[in-house]
Amino acid sequence: MEKLFKLKSSYKPSGDQPKAIKEIVEWFSNWNKKITLLGATWTGKTFTMANIIEKLQKPTLILSHNKTLAAQLATEFKYFFPENAVHYFVSYFDYYQPEAYIPERDMYIEKDSSINKEIEMYRLATLSSLLSRKDVIVVSSVSALYGLWWKETFEKYTLTFEVWKEYNFKEIKRKLISMQYKPVQGKIEPWMFDFKGEILDIFSSIDNVVYRLIFDENELAIIQAKDSITWKNLWNLQKITIWPATQFLQEMDNLDIILNKIKKDLEERINYFKKIWKNIEAERIKKRTMYDIRMIQETWYVNGIENYSPYFEWRLNWQPPNTLFDYFPDDFLLIIDESHMTIPQLKAMPQWDKSRKLNLINYWFRLPSAIHHRPLIFEELETILGWKTPQTEEQWQILEEKVKKFFNNVLGEDYISKLKEKIKKNCKTLFVSATPAEYELNISEKVVEQIIRPTWLLDPITYVYPKSWDYEILLNSLEKLLKKKPELKKYLVWYKQNIDLKEVFLE
Repeated sequence: MEKLFKLKSSYKPSGDQPKAIKEIVEWFSNWNKKITLLGATWTGKTFTMANIIEKLQKPTLILSHNKTLAAQLATEFKYFFPENAVHYFVSYFDYYQPEAYIPERDMYIEKDSSINKEIEMYRLATLSSLLSRKDVIVVSSVSALYGLWWKETFEKYTLTFEVWKEYNFKEIKRKLISMQYKPVQGKIEPWMFDFKGEILDIFSSIDNVVYRLIFDENELAIIQAKDSITWKNLWNLQKITIWPATQFLQEMDNLDIILNKIKKDLEERINYFKKIWKNIEAERIKKRTMYDIRMIQETWYVNGIENYSPYFEWRLNWQPPNTLFDYFPDDFLLIIDESHMTIPQLKAMPQWDKSRKLNLINYWFRLPSAIHHRPLIFEELETILGWKTPQTEEQWQILEEKVKKFFNNVLGEDYISKLKEKIKKNCKTLFVSATPAEYELNISEKVVEQIIRPTWLLDPITYVYPKSWDYEILLNSLEKLLKKKPELKKYLVWYKQNIDLKEVFLE
């Protein structure tokens, strides 16, 4: 059987790496699912992870606690796996000020953001690869917790072109607009298309390529891939798939039903405010929501449309959101890098999101359904990934009570059944850290140590002396240092001025 993941490197595992790789692979092969790699600094943990991916041959998700480290890891893994799909999946905002309300100051903060188009392209490329190939490695920040549209919807809103087949131009335009592509305005830019007679240009949403489709009447004759900057022809193709221009797609087939549901919930909210004599608040929520409804009717989009995502996904009973984890197969490898930093973030982010959304709902800026657009809470993540999946009915009830408490004792009847559908029964998790925390050590079935460096270099010996008023030790150490490295004298004011060090300290 041909390998999907092929590691390319000019060096081989050494030091403690071969032992760690062998132990982890053997342990995972024996149906174990949770392992901690305790790797000292500079022992080559990234290279160890790459070797484990190659030996296990499974699609892999690597979670990191910040964008910078995630970018560094993605770069390294692209070097190690040049023939495979290595992707970078982080929040696409250069700047993001979430919608919020601060009751103490009676201050409403409008949502303001600046989207990085290049990072958005990386995110869309990630989803397209996960749906179209198996040799995928994704390096992600903890933004993987946040909701995405159903993978079935994302896959449905694709457009395939094949040479020598016939197409209807009006249908092509309609489909591209439903995929959130926009007609060209001036020059063609990402997520735009341009029809000129029998020539159609589409700026790809997943890479910096413009696809030029040349028709002979209704028959597609030529497909060219052009560099988006130089317009140089890169190659000709027989078949291409155009992926959606956004990860937030709306099913518009039942738009009237969806909008009627929003209106019904709005009416209930207005009646609630009027009942408690809050007419100004009732008018505020009415005005805001009706504006959003009109925008969705006319343009299929509105700023803040994510707050209505549960209606479009038919997910209204506090069900767990669809996330990046849903795009992975049942038996994938999850690596939590710097787990002592990443796990606390996975725990804290849902709490912050809940607090912000409740303020918006309680102070009349959003419908109660807005809280359904949320990240996975930590108890859900533990269940889905098999870290602490309940095994008995009693354990499921305990989990349900925990989630109820998180959501102020409100939970849909079908919550548990929907959560069970998301469980990745054969997911394997590797926690990686130089200083693993109590959480991962407790749930891991094995802890593998990687202490000896590939270079066999040791940390310099460090002596720690007790704090005291005896400066002789410090003075003697400094004299020894300056004998070895006399060039340091120029940085010491005492030597420049011929001052006795002992007199300086004794003063």
